[in-house]
Amino acid sequence: MAFGDGLNDIELLEQADYSFAMRNAFDETKAVAKFITGQNNESAVMKTIQLMLELQVK
Repeated sequence: MAFGDGLNDIELLEQADYSFAMRNAFDETKAVAKFITGQNNESAVMKTIQLMLELQVK
């Protein structure tokens, strides 16, 4: 999983199987991400990681 909001994150997001752009990211960054999550100030990265872990098969 990779998370990003800046233009410098585009290459990282392109390589990740699960790529998440923050809701407040640049449009160019959102365009390459597979998913959009909440904003940085909403603890969206932590909430998304927790949700993904909960979805794993035990």
